[in-house]
Amino acid sequence: MKKVLLYGLLLAAMSVQAQETISYPTDTIDGKVYYRYTVEKSIGLYRISKNFGVSQEAILQANPELETRGLRFEETILIPTNLTVAPHVAQEPEPAAATQDSAAPEVPENLAAIEALEVLESPESPETADSSAIAYTDTLRLAYMLPLDAGIGQRNPMIDRFYDFYAGALLALKHQQPLWTDSLGMKHTTYYDIHTYDVGKHGSAVTQLIDSGALARIDAFVGPAFLKPVEVLAAYALEQKKPVLVPFLQQVTNFAQNPYLLKFNPSDQVEAHALMEYLDTLRTATNIVLVDAYNDKMDYSLGIRILRDSILARDLPVTRTTIRQILADSVGTALKDSVENILLFHSERYSNVQLLMPYLLSGRQGKRLTILSQYAWQGERILLPQLFTGVFRTPEGEAYAQYEQDFAHYFGHSLSSTQPRYDLLGYDLTQYIIQAMRGGAFHASDAVYEGIQSSILFKQTGDGGYENTHIIIQKR
Repeated sequence: MKKVLLYGLLLAAMSVQAQETISYPTDTIDGKVYYRYTVEKSIGLYRISKNFGVSQEAILQANPELETRGLRFEETILIPTNLTVAPHVAQEPEPAAATQDSAAPEVPENLAAIEALEVLESPESPETADSSAIAYTDTLRLAYMLPLDAGIGQRNPMIDRFYDFYAGALLALKHQQPLWTDSLGMKHTTYYDIHTYDVGKHGSAVTQLIDSGALARIDAFVGPAFLKPVEVLAAYALEQKKPVLVPFLQQVTNFAQNPYLLKFNPSDQVEAHALMEYLDTLRTATNIVLVDAYNDKMDYSLGIRILRDSILARDLPVTRTTIRQILADSVGTALKDSVENILLFHSERYSNVQLLMPYLLSGRQGKRLTILSQYAWQGERILLPQLFTGVFRTPEGEAYAQYEQDFAHYFGHSLSSTQPRYDLLGYDLTQYIIQAMRGGAFHASDAVYEGIQSSILFKQTGDGGYENTHIIIQKR
């Protein structure tokens, strides 16, 4: 059975420092002392090795089962220590396990990366398959550039979403079949060479990777999450003509001049256009109510400004009111009968409009009232119907049920149902880039990719990058 090593072709070139005090139960095996450590949620082999000051190779030697199935949440593993107990029978000492430092290649200083989490097994081809019919055997090299804070003992909880994204990407790779057939009926065997880099929030880590030559053979990049490293990687991608799939950012510098960028999050302009197209179909059955802020407290974000300008430019039916009028129980004067009244507030922050909700409920006087809300408001307890736009849908169906089952089996724990699910985003985007590059390009022309959580349709912006334009408009 063939095994494909998916992670960790780069080791960290930094000194490994043990924690000053580690209080864990111990076991003594063949004269060696081991800590018994219970695996915590969202922690990987790299982080464990850092915390205990021992190489990942030594941990794998002490726990060989991890090489075939990976870490599992809340299982107990053995961590080698420097402590020894004299054996009862004299014997030749075993050679010490190689430390991470001694095995580290030449890479930039202070650049952390994730080493092998596990070795995945590729399904064997059917015994009846004719191996001579396989026309091509190739390797697809992907690099995940994420801010994982892997070298920090107490990381920011906000970083957990990127670990969730990474977990979903791993599961997408787990689901890949090496043997596939292209549109011409030609058979291919593709292996996946995956590199994962912890690039932080600044561009220096990416610059160091480029200068070291570590990225020279990569076919496509996923990430980073912050603007500075994206800018550095985008310039490199343009020079090398290699695609970068940007999962998290809405605005990217020089996006319109770089045809090797794929931006998943649509711009405010793209979202506004999709919403206006929808409202235009309801022109005769709606009244859009623009809620203005206090005269001395303007809180119009770029997205709200674009929406308001688009509504007025299209000459949609509009009335206006203010926060003061709503608080004075006079919202009913802005609402119309026999149509759906859609409220657009001055702010994207729900905390700025939450005070208005009781007045809206009491002042609608039997008229139909819908809130044009932001995607981030989904978790709020709003007792009026909401209309919102987004690129994520609520996962459901057989594919999602299978994903949840596989995720729990693979990682040993499930994730919360908070939307959006970053693990599902990692899964969908990884599936997309693999399928697109299998087809000989890094984007699929005019074809919607139907993921579990995200439907993706990349379209080129002039001569520049590709932007996801598949906007979901939902009412609930």
